Amino acid sequence: MPTARQKIVILGGGYVGLYVAWTLEKHAELPIDVTLVEPRAYMTYQPLLPEVAGGHVSPRDVTVDLRQALAHTNVVRGSVTALDSKAKTVTVAPAAGGETVYEYDHVVVGLGAVTRTFPTPGLAEHGVGFKTIEEAAHTRNTVLLNVAKAAATTDPAERRRLLTFVMIGGGYTGVEALGELSDLSKKAIAAQPALQGVEPHWILIEALDRVAPEVGPDLSAWTLGELRKRGIDIRFKTTMPSCEDGVAKFSDGTEAPFGMLVWTAGVKPNPVLDATDLPRGPRGHVNTSPRLQVIREDGGWVRGVWAAGDVAQIPDLTKPQPAYYPPNAQNAVRQAVLLGANIARAVRHRRPHRYIHYSLGTVAEYGLFHGAANIYGIQLKELPAWLAHRAYHLYAMPTLDRKVRIFAGWVADFVGRTDLTPTDDLEDPTHDFRIAAGGKKES
Repeated sequence: MPTARQKIVILGGGYVGLYVAWTLEKHAELPIDVTLVEPRAYMTYQPLLPEVAGGHVSPRDVTVDLRQALAHTNVVRGSVTALDSKAKTVTVAPAAGGETVYEYDHVVVGLGAVTRTFPTPGLAEHGVGFKTIEEAAHTRNTVLLNVAKAAATTDPAERRRLLTFVMIGGGYTGVEALGELSDLSKKAIAAQPALQGVEPHWILIEALDRVAPEVGPDLSAWTLGELRKRGIDIRFKTTMPSCEDGVAKFSDGTEAPFGMLVWTAGVKPNPVLDATDLPRGPRGHVNTSPRLQVIREDGGWVRGVWAAGDVAQIPDLTKPQPAYYPPNAQNAVRQAVLLGANIARAVRHRRPHRYIHYSLGTVAEYGLFHGAANIYGIQLKELPAWLAHRAYHLYAMPTLDRKVRIFAGWVADFVGRTDLTPTDDLEDPTHDFRIAAGGKKES
């Protein structure tokens, strides 16, 4: 056992950061000091964001407060601005301002991924992603607010625009969000007497020729049929070159004025990696060995640097041909637990273990009582798949208090009426005070 205390710095407070820190806290006998750096004060359980958008789960219930969860870890709220693997230092810009340099013996790169976008004219002004609780809550509020505005207008063109919603990206995240939000729009419309007989117009744009490929080809084809039964306008091999002035222009020559545009067309490694000197793969991921060590092109370990999760390119040893593990929560959590154990082994001068995980399958939910699941090759649809989705994510949600809150919310949601209360005022909480203090009234 080494006598000198070793400094462990964890970059990112998502799945990887939280579970690596948790694992290291179980090794209280080790002479280590652990610091976790994360811009937000919480970890977000992203698989339940569609349920946040649908109103089945409260936004805060899919978060874990890092300071409360990590009793023996120094949690620093700040952003990474540089990593020098030769000097073994990390530079951080704390939320309070200034700049701090942390020396490390071991550093964990768990910065995760961000939404992948393109320089589409109008996208920054009119689009919203679907990767944070703030974005999920915003999409819900926008749907409810647009329905209320549509009920109040007598202009048919304006009503049509308000009730037209565009979803870019038909992958796992996009389809789940679409399922919840389209159901929400129909329920909100049904509650408006002025909108009786009116249907929302949901458009799904996908550059490939399938939706939700993560559930497998059979369930993907079934999902397509189910979405079209709900009246969703799905367009394959189509892109959106522009959405300026609130009008989406598609590559098939059509266009649509819209009330909301949600962008879920994939993710990319956190651009903070550009401020590091770490070796990167062709898509920008950190080169990582099966033992979760960051490696150079020659296979040598970048001493003291580890990586896991969405930001890492980790060889999938379960496949006969060269492949990498997909970036999902299932892998991120398991990689993080092993990574924490591997650091503990390294501190003891023992060889780290390799990451080998056979996928459990995929579960997806498309709104209340609807879903698709492929578990160990067993395909489930509708209610059984939806129940499997909820059971798995309730089990996987970190901390007991959050599990209890989520389950209680589901029970209340089941026995009560659908909650159609918009909370858009929370997105601008000083609005009323600005007016009361003599500010100009806003239209």
